[in-house]
Amino acid sequence: MAAGNGAEGALVVRLPVELMRPKPVETVPEGPGWHHSVKLDGWRVALAVTSRGVRIHSRSKRDVTRQFPELAEAAGQLGPGTVIDGEVVVWNEHEARFDFEAVQSRGLAKRPRSTPGAILVAFDVLAAPYTDLRPEPLRTRWPRLTSITEQAGPEIQSVLATEDAAQAREWMREMRPQGVEGIVSKRWDSPYRPGEPRAAWRKVRSADTVDARLAGVTGPERRPWGAVVDLPDGRRAVTTPRLAPLAASQLGSAVTGRLGEEVADAELDVRWRPLTGTAEPPRR
Repeated sequence: MAAGNGAEGALVVRLPVELMRPKPVETVPEGPGWHHSVKLDGWRVALAVTSRGVRIHSRSKRDVTRQFPELAEAAGQLGPGTVIDGEVVVWNEHEARFDFEAVQSRGLAKRPRSTPGAILVAFDVLAAPYTDLRPEPLRTRWPRLTSITEQAGPEIQSVLATEDAAQAREWMREMRPQGVEGIVSKRWDSPYRPGEPRAAWRKVRSADTVDARLAGVTGPERRPWGAVVDLPDGRRAVTTPRLAPLAASQLGSAVTGRLGEEVADAELDVRWRPLTGTAEPPRR
C-alpha cells in the first residue's frame, strides 16, 4: 500500500511493514544508553491508521484486523499515517497472567470474537501523520509513542520500560508468573532498521524456553499428534508426548491445507521446552 494524495498521503510507509527482530542474548545489557522494556506473551503486530480505516498485520504480514476489532476501534481516533509496533495480549483474570492461548485462538479465528478483550501493548512507533519516524533514534520515537498511546482508547497502552538494567532484571524475575517472558533492550540512539546487523535490539528470556521453527506435523493434518520443529542448533525434533486436544486443534487449524506450502509463518513459531530426552507440547 503506497502513499497517495490528500489524507492518504499522511501514510508514508508501505503496508504491511517489516518489523524489527531482537537478537537473543543471555543477560540484560548494562551501562548507559539502553532502554529496557518487558517482553509479554502475545502476538507481535503492526497497527496502521489509514484514511480508509485501521489495519492490523501480524509479524508474517497477515491481515488480522477482523480478529481484533476492539484494537481497531481504540486506534480510530489517532491521526491517519500513524503506525505502531506492539504485542497483542489477553489478560486472564482467573489465572492472573497473560494468556497466549487466548490470543492465538483469537488470531486464528475465522470470525471476530468479542471476548476475551485484547490489549495492544505498544513499544515503538514507525510513523506519525506525514512523517516516517524509522530513521529517527529511539530517544525521538519513544516520546512520540507515549503521546500517541495517551490519545488512543484504553485498549492501546505503552509498554512498561526503564533505563535501569537492575530494575529490568527485577521485573523479569518478579513478573514471570504473570506471563512476562523476559526483557527487550534497545539502544536509545538506534533507528528502526529491520535486519540491522548490529543488533540494536536484544532479547533476554526469563523462561527456560527456546524458539523453534515449525517444519511440519505428525499424525492427521486436522488434529496432529505432534509438531516437527527445527531447533536453533540445527537439530530437527518431534514434540512429545502427544499434543493436548486444544493444542492439536489450534495447530491443525493453522496448517490444514498448507503442509505442501511454506508453513513457517511467524505466528506459527513453536516454543520448545527441553526436558530429559523429551519435550512438552509446543505453546506456539
